[in-house]
Amino acid sequence: MKRIQAILVGCLLMLGLCSGCAARATDVVIARIDEREVMKSEYMVYLYTTTQSFVGTAGSDVWDLDFDGMTADELMQERAFHTIQSVVAAEQYAKENHITLTEEDKKQAHGAAEDFLMQVSDDDFAKMGVSEKQLDTLMESSYLYTVVYDKLASEFEVNPEEMEWYCKEHAEDVRKAHVRITMDTIMVDDPQTADLVAQKAKAGEDFAALFAQYDTDTTARDDPNRGEMTLYQQYLYTTFGMTEPFTIGQVTDPIPVNGQYFILKIKDVQPPTQEQVRQQAEQEYRQMVQMEYVDARLSKMIEAQKVEKLPEAWENLEDFHTTIPQP
Repeated sequence: MKRIQAILVGCLLMLGLCSGCAARATDVVIARIDEREVMKSEYMVYLYTTTQSFVGTAGSDVWDLDFDGMTADELMQERAFHTIQSVVAAEQYAKENHITLTEEDKKQAHGAAEDFLMQVSDDDFAKMGVSEKQLDTLMESSYLYTVVYDKLASEFEVNPEEMEWYCKEHAEDVRKAHVRITMDTIMVDDPQTADLVAQKAKAGEDFAALFAQYDTDTTARDDPNRGEMTLYQQYLYTTFGMTEPFTIGQVTDPIPVNGQYFILKIKDVQPPTQEQVRQQAEQEYRQMVQMEYVDARLSKMIEAQKVEKLPEAWENLEDFHTTIPQP
């Protein structure tokens, strides 16, 4: 579990992590959206997940750059608060349309909250100022947002001719992105050990023996797969910052990801079939146009919101980018 969390952290959280939950005693109201109070703890959870996503996509050397007249920190603050507005809009839509979570949804939300707690550092969790109980409620709102999103997306009808054009234009990009890479992995907690393991693996030492000696993920050590994973090539490019095609037998240099260090040995490279390329291209197009439609619907709801920010509450808020490990 720790290995997957280190690689896939934050995906669901970025769908929305806010709810009108009871605040802790140290919480303060930092804004109001219509009649809904936004607590500092809620905002800090959003800011954390937004920053994680930003660093994972853009890299760690972005904090001194200009973004259309905004600093990176200002951009993070804007994105985090906009996500809160989106979730509040979804909450209101759900209330008006009698949309609720199933018991299975709530069970999955509880599991997602536990996963979040396992991957976030103690320092960052303290900055957020939320309790474990609150996280359950926050994650339920994440799932509710998803339910509302899917409901709105189902209203949109895809144009078959435009989909056909998209599939032809993007077939090669889709093919490259969805090459399936099967690899053995070793995860360690410090760069010195990672360098040592990579050197030994490249020198021809048995990778399974190195895994048994050095891997620090107890869950993976007890799993029959023993650190083996299969992921799409494009996801590996994005996650690990690699640009060259993978080759069978290749051993990578240590790759830092969310505080751990990975050494990969490529076992298999499997390109997608033409049918798989077509199916994936259709899915990507459908998701793209549905997202545009849902964003437009939510934007109208957000425009109608009455927003009041309390200036004194925004003073001296901490950030998270200085404590996120360098990717």
